[in-house]
Amino acid sequence: MHRMPSPTLSSSPAPAPALRRAATTWFVVASLGQWAFVLFILGFYGRHVLSGDLGGLNAKPHITGYVPGDALGNLQWLGHVFLGGAATFAGIVQLLPAVRRRWPAIHRWTGRVFLIAALVATFSGFYLTWIRGSQLNLASAVSTSLNGLLILVFCVLAWRSARLRDIPRHRQHALRAYLLVNGVWFLRIGIVPAGAVMNALGHRLDYDSAVFLGISYLSWIAPLACLELYLAAERSPRVGLQRGVALLFHLLAILTAIGVAGAAMFMWWPVL
Repeated sequence: MHRMPSPTLSSSPAPAPALRRAATTWFVVASLGQWAFVLFILGFYGRHVLSGDLGGLNAKPHITGYVPGDALGNLQWLGHVFLGGAATFAGIVQLLPAVRRRWPAIHRWTGRVFLIAALVATFSGFYLTWIRGSQLNLASAVSTSLNGLLILVFCVLAWRSARLRDIPRHRQHALRAYLLVNGVWFLRIGIVPAGAVMNALGHRLDYDSAVFLGISYLSWIAPLACLELYLAAERSPRVGLQRGVALLFHLLAILTAIGVAGAAMFMWWPVL
């Protein structure tokens, strides 16, 4: 009978102060933007559902919104929206260092909420995309589905590493899952600035255009790539790499703030 490997209880190496500050700056900006998105979900979707005005949900443009008579499709759609908001909320709480240190029970329970909400929302997303037919086009549907498949993979890996008490790997997989779950949020904060640039150049941001499709794929590829750079810099003794990645995250914080401001002004606030 083989012996089980001993649990890995050591944490990841502490990043250099400049690198840690840069990542914290981006996380604060992103968290504020994600809170704004969650408040939009509660303020718009929650208000219409609680008042029974389901037809009013179509005041915001959707690929496929509320459809009278489609009980299963409507349930999957609203469940996807609210569970996505729950996963975003729980993901932010999961990453707060004070919660992990002082209230580990809260960290564990929000972790369970995050994993369950992310998994169920992902499966409902597959249903909406490939069964209900909520697609802008095939290329963007493939993008969101690849995003969803990676969410499943890293949620399972995060859960498994937590069960094995492999804290470093759990942290890495949980960070990947967190970024992937927010792929839709990254897409939204990328669309408005890209649309403004396109308008300034005299073009329209069309959903079938290469620009939109590029943003669709980058909404989950780019965050993962930036995380891998951060993890590499965190492990590396090279000061130059750490400073370069720190500078990148400060730039990302600025770009994220611009995207959040644009999404809040043009996508979230007008329909509340």
